[in-house]
Amino acid sequence: TGPVLIAPTNTIKTFQALGIDCCTLANNHITDAGAKGLRDTISVLDRAGIEHIGAGTREIRHYTFFCVQDYKICLYNVGETMYNAPSDTKPGAFLYDEYIVCNELRALEKECDFLIVVYHGGAEKFRFPTPQMRTRFHRMVDCGANMILAQHTHCVGCEEYYNGAYLLYGQGNFLFRSFNNEFTDTGLIIELVFEHNGYSVNKYLVNAIGDTVRYDLDQDFAKFNERSSKVNDEAYILKEFQEYCLNEVYFYLKAYKGKIPFQKFMNHFAPIRFKNYILRSYHRRQLLFTLHSLRSEQNREVAITGIEELLKTDIYRA
Repeated sequence: TGPVLIAPTNTIKTFQALGIDCCTLANNHITDAGAKGLRDTISVLDRAGIEHIGAGTREIRHYTFFCVQDYKICLYNVGETMYNAPSDTKPGAFLYDEYIVCNELRALEKECDFLIVVYHGGAEKFRFPTPQMRTRFHRMVDCGANMILAQHTHCVGCEEYYNGAYLLYGQGNFLFRSFNNEFTDTGLIIELVFEHNGYSVNKYLVNAIGDTVRYDLDQDFAKFNERSSKVNDEAYILKEFQEYCLNEVYFYLKAYKGKIPFQKFMNHFAPIRFKNYILRSYHRRQLLFTLHSLRSEQNREVAITGIEELLKTDIYRA
């Protein structure tokens, strides 16, 4: 239902030229080309001698170890639950399960000097952590993580130090050009520097300009630092998140209505009128029931499974 992201297999030559040693594959687009596409991706990386974690078949390998100077580093990769879950018959991504992740981080902490989690999740185009995301990150730190880098938000977010660990809520993009230049044309490269008494983090802004990616000339972190200074203000973050959700709810309500020719026509020729039509086409009781069905874990699970099973039949209108 979203953009399908694929690339020619010969782009692996660029990965090799850049000296990339390992790729994290736990993300919501890793199965865009289906099971064969994921298997091809893994095969191409294997032939190039580039390590990969976070996606695969059956027993997915989602962490690896490497050494920097005298430090043993563990890189751990997990993605937010979306529509890329693996099964017995098809490959997929390693998805966040709090029980599994927290137990593994506790065990891995004992085997390394520094534990980095690359987490693919968060609200798109939202520059702060959602309440659930921040709680989840703090929990992973409590279980042993020293650094957590969040991707998927398509925007540079903010940072926080919690119990000595570095948390980045939104690394932005590197090679992704799409729906909003304010967000998708900017990203962060993170440099981790180990010192005799600890570590430091250096950040470098990069911009996508035309068909190239280059370092931002200004390296202006004023807005980033301002956002980061507000991370502990839970009331402010909640207000920002509520406003963000109110602005985004139209897309969900439109999806629940189902895509029909009339919608496509109206969305193209009269997008503002169409948005107002969607928002006003629900009455209070319908909104309350929709909210109830999404908020209830039981209803959400039953609805998801029911739709999955319905799609296997010929009952619905094609």
